[in-house]
Amino acid sequence: MSKCWVILWAFIGLLGQAQNTPSDNAVLLKLLLNRFYAQEKPIVKNRLQLLYFYRDKAPNTLELWDGCRNHPILQSRLEAIKKQVQTPKAPETWDAEFSLLFAKENQYLKQKVQQPVTLAQFEKDTQRFGENNQRMMIVNQPIYLDQGYCLIKVGFYRSIEHNSGSFFLFQKKGDTWQIVDEFNRWET
Repeated sequence: MSKCWVILWAFIGLLGQAQNTPSDNAVLLKLLLNRFYAQEKPIVKNRLQLLYFYRDKAPNTLELWDGCRNHPILQSRLEAIKKQVQTPKAPETWDAEFSLLFAKENQYLKQKVQQPVTLAQFEKDTQRFGENNQRMMIVNQPIYLDQGYCLIKVGFYRSIEHNSGSFFLFQKKGDTWQIVDEFNRWET
């Protein structure tokens, strides 16, 4: 009988980790896009796009785990973070989340974001325009934790210096995701 309970609790634990659904990811992405694209102008004919969105979900590295070591909420979850960072994942894109997010609503935001780009497309555009004011927003794969928490690293890449980024901690309360904290900001 105790084996049944162990299997049941293991299954429930896996369900907690399986929150990584495209709809949850789309909501988290919307929060990030609204935050960072708030000052951007909609892209219309002949207007230069200054902030691009990287198409791929960037893989997490141990840098993420190291950056969370002093966070009061994440200190007790460091092993879970490390385990998810070290678990190899197949490359993913944000395409499913974009189609969910912009299918029927958020059209004004879509005019600002446009289509996600690859690194090659971004570098081609920055060379073509010859400007140094374009940057690319890179959003890592979300790390889902217990008690409805989610951790995401966001970085900004430019073809010149002045790269930057930070970590975002989200929590799902009821059916609503909220940004709990932005921490470990860095800039070069």
